[in-house]
Amino acid sequence: MVGSFSLARLGVGLAVFLLRASDAVTDPSPGGVAAVIGEARTGWRDIAALKGRRRAVASFGERIASRLEAEVADARRQCEERGVDATLLRGAVTEVEVLLEELAGDDDVVVSAVRDPDRFGEVIRGRVQRRRRNVEEEAEPFFDALVRAVAGEFVLLAPGSKDFQVGALRQLLDGVDAILNELEIIKKQTAHSGDRIDAEPVPRRPPRIRLGSRPMEAAGFVERREQAGLFGAVLSGASGRTVLTGMRGSGKSQLATAVAARCEAEGWELVAWVPAGSREAVLSGLVELGLELGVRVEDGPSREAIARRCLNKLASAEGADRLIVFDDVDSPDDLAGLVPRGEGVRVLVTTTRLVDWAGAGWVHVPVGVFEREQSISILLDRTGGRADHGAADAIAGVLGDLPVAVVQAAATARRGLHSLAGYLEILERTTLEEGVRRQVGDEYPDAVGVALWLAFQSALEQIERQSPRQGAVARVQLGLLSVLAAAGVPAHWLGAGDGEPDDAREALSGLVESSVCQLSEDRYKVMIHGLQGRVIREARRDEPANWEWVEEAAAGLLGAVDVIAIPVSDSTKRRREALDLVEQLRAAAGQAHSKTLFSRPRTADALDHALWHAAELGDPQAAVSLSDAVNLLDETLGPDHPRTLTARDNLAHAYWSAGRLDQAIGLLEQNLADRERVLGPDHPDTLTSRNNLALAYQAAGRLDQAVPLFEQNLADRERVLGPDHPGTLISRNNLALAYRSAGRLDQAVPLFEQNLADRERVLGDDHPHTLASRGGLAGAYRDAGRLEQAIGLFEQNLADRERVLGDDHPHTLTSRGNLAGAYQAAGRLEQAIDLFEQNLAEALRVLGPDHPHTLVSRNNLAAAYQAAGRLEQAIDLFERTLADRERVLGADHPDTLASRNNLAYVYWSAGRFDEAIPLFEQTLADTERLLGADNPNTLTSRGNLASAYESAGRLGEAIPLYEQNLADRLRVLGPDHPDTLTSRGNLASAYESAGRLGEAIPLYERNMADRERVLGPDHPHTLVSRNNLAAAYQAAGRLEQAIGLFERTLADRERVLGPDHPHTLASRNNLAAAYRSAGRLDQAIDLYEQNLAEALRILGSDHPETRFFRNNLAAAYRAVGRDEEAAALLDPPSDPDDTDTEAPS
Repeated sequence: MVGSFSLARLGVGLAVFLLRASDAVTDPSPGGVAAVIGEARTGWRDIAALKGRRRAVASFGERIASRLEAEVADARRQCEERGVDATLLRGAVTEVEVLLEELAGDDDVVVSAVRDPDRFGEVIRGRVQRRRRNVEEEAEPFFDALVRAVAGEFVLLAPGSKDFQVGALRQLLDGVDAILNELEIIKKQTAHSGDRIDAEPVPRRPPRIRLGSRPMEAAGFVERREQAGLFGAVLSGASGRTVLTGMRGSGKSQLATAVAARCEAEGWELVAWVPAGSREAVLSGLVELGLELGVRVEDGPSREAIARRCLNKLASAEGADRLIVFDDVDSPDDLAGLVPRGEGVRVLVTTTRLVDWAGAGWVHVPVGVFEREQSISILLDRTGGRADHGAADAIAGVLGDLPVAVVQAAATARRGLHSLAGYLEILERTTLEEGVRRQVGDEYPDAVGVALWLAFQSALEQIERQSPRQGAVARVQLGLLSVLAAAGVPAHWLGAGDGEPDDAREALSGLVESSVCQLSEDRYKVMIHGLQGRVIREARRDEPANWEWVEEAAAGLLGAVDVIAIPVSDSTKRRREALDLVEQLRAAAGQAHSKTLFSRPRTADALDHALWHAAELGDPQAAVSLSDAVNLLDETLGPDHPRTLTARDNLAHAYWSAGRLDQAIGLLEQNLADRERVLGPDHPDTLTSRNNLALAYQAAGRLDQAVPLFEQNLADRERVLGPDHPGTLISRNNLALAYRSAGRLDQAVPLFEQNLADRERVLGDDHPHTLASRGGLAGAYRDAGRLEQAIGLFEQNLADRERVLGDDHPHTLTSRGNLAGAYQAAGRLEQAIDLFEQNLAEALRVLGPDHPHTLVSRNNLAAAYQAAGRLEQAIDLFERTLADRERVLGADHPDTLASRNNLAYVYWSAGRFDEAIPLFEQTLADTERLLGADNPNTLTSRGNLASAYESAGRLGEAIPLYEQNLADRLRVLGPDHPDTLTSRGNLASAYESAGRLGEAIPLYERNMADRERVLGPDHPHTLVSRNNLAAAYQAAGRLEQAIGLFERTLADRERVLGPDHPHTLASRNNLAAAYRSAGRLDQAIDLYEQNLAEALRILGSDHPETRFFRNNLAAAYRAVGRDEEAAALLDPPSDPDDTDTEAPS
């Protein structure tokens, strides 16, 4: 049973960490976080007030502890049900306490936590893994729950996080003094009664999702006559669909923000804000929401399908209060088929479109202008002009009581120290040309444009008076906000600037304080009202030189975004930066006023950057959504422009990463033809295009097209660039890889060897390309069965990459994985698993859980567990990897198909044929549909399904598939390809299983001869063929021939693979079985005993192969009458059976 223990020290530890973080805000170092402002700074100061008050800190910690206890209650209860000892759980608590002490002493961690509280869990991930190693396995789930609870509590309490509310923090802090006042009373009561007083547990907080950057609630928000009915309809659930309509500037988005804030305050499970200016924007929002909900993508290549899966998830989920806001819908058609439904789901739309919403099932709430008294009150209250009631009335009348104009008029008058009468005079004498003309359909008075023009001009003048430099920066920032995405621009982009960062931050603060623009609720973006943005644009467009300058600045800002500058270890921040750039470019391509940005080189640079990094960082779907931007670049610069061709290449890469190889190949074929026509066949860019197309053909299994292109490219680069040019070396490496994929190892290995020697001579031993060549040669040696040479190179490569690139570099992780794979191939499973486990932990820390390389690492570890007989762990990892790949990459991505195949294979290994066969069948159908019947992956899937049928005894279905596969591989790959030889061996095995030895043995004999000729006599596959032929001879009663081959195979495997390799153990077992069949029982028993001892030492007593060898030895003992020894081996004893079993391989 789980005993009682307290989390009080842990709560105090978190309180101390928060106090330490408050130091970084209230007394920051030069490298600290002095830029924290507003409510966040106020919250940190509230925490800092505890400094020096030990009992207050302890009390604060106790209150935190009670919340933590509620958070981990479920995990603790589960441990109790499993009978986990309390000391193990106390040990887990101690490890988290030590973790917090370490974090509080690390300045970098503290500063990171204050700067971006929402990423606290990621920042500490590496430290968590180190402490987790000290926790007993039974207590690991409780430790993980504690860490999640501590990280979640920090995000809730840390000012500046997305979930932070200063009121909630103060409520917690306000209770501290009250607790201290009662502490002595409680102590006296408990001293007399002896009873333990438990704090009332805080109710467990359900998981909540907060998505999107919505406008911040305006200070002094004016309640509207529509508000009560709107709140009532949404909060009560009386209206599942509500639409706010009104002209621009009427305050629709502010009303929607007020609703969203209320829903968040009441703890709704989901509050999402989706900018909806176009159908593409709506789709993007639903895709992001789907990912947050953890949808399993049904059709990965289609964003529409991902959005539909999100809608299905919402519709089928258990009822809960959920709000989704679609802000600024341009056309109702953009929502067609995309409106969420479900129990408890409320959808709120804001739009200027006055269509028949009620007829479509929406509750229509028209949003009008301010009532006159509201306008007058705002103007008087915000300017202190109580005596100017008449002027306020006149201003309100001139502005038509439009909320955005009235608020800006008050701000302008206050900022310029004008009386309301003075402001009215300025408003009336400013000509329309200095303001902005209304567009057709706008209902507000002409003076609205003038008021908004005066607002931003006066704001700029005020900033310029304080600092001319900051005034100049503010002009640039306003121009950027007016031309970029209507949904807002990341604040850190605007705050960087080309000059002094302090000037940029101060200028931006001045604009926010002037109310010309505002921060989003999560403080991540800066937003400007659509009308205000249009006023700024039109004012600039009246002066072409000024507009040119604005566009150049906007293109420059996009081009300056640098994902690579963010540390590789911060994968979350990298991905967000890439997706922010995607959002801006997608918006720029869809907004009429910003399409001309694509005529500028820096925008093209940004497009290339976004396409590449979104795909590389695990979100190819987002990259593919930029296809309209690439088309716009085509229209703007022309289809033959070098930047257009580069963008098309990068879009092809995105399609490729998304598993849409057909579309990628189409673009690459078009690009190669265009470059040959425009640049000529020998231009370096043409050669690059040919290389990329060859790589795509290779990925699609079209090796007959890939190899000739690689050969042509190598010849051309040697002729044009010379034999030592880096491009030539790349071509030689790629041709070697293609030969290797085609099974032409006799051609691949010499090319790899030549390339490594050339790169060492030309580039040096430590150049990344040299390291890549060494890894490529090691892989070729491994495929050729030269494992000793392969492992030596892999070990050297890992050491070199750790020294040159560092432990955390993705290429280092790849090298570690390759070495682990070589160890596995050599039967050194313990070393392999250690490296695979280390690699997965590093990938999770450096790249994040959803990065494609992390998913590969998890897959490889699962395969190693499977090889070691640890099938439960393997199945768990394979199942998780498949689920993650379906969610991240889509159900049809090649990596997802591979995961499905691997899961089916491990089910098959575990004897779960009923689960394995449907997965194999699904994988074969999917690969045939997506890749074609002749793709090598399709042929592999067909072979795997045939093997599953054979294992399940369904030989009538297995043999025709094996026969079809052999015929297809002979036709597609040729008679000597390693995969063709594998198909022939599999068909022979199926014939043998069906008792058709007369057909099986000639196939085995031919296969052994071909493998000896193609691969060499010592290749592991050749040794498998010799073993299988020996087994067939044994089954046919040709024992002398069988024993001779078994003896030769055992000797060769001991020499080539080593005495501890699993295949060596299998050979020893098979020779023993042959001796026994020949009546040479003494020799058989000697070998069986040796084999069991080796298996116990190498694999352990619970490995399936060890149990298998134990049964065979017991059967041999019984055959010579040593029944007691046989019984001692079997616990529980097996049924008496004189037939022993042959090991595979």
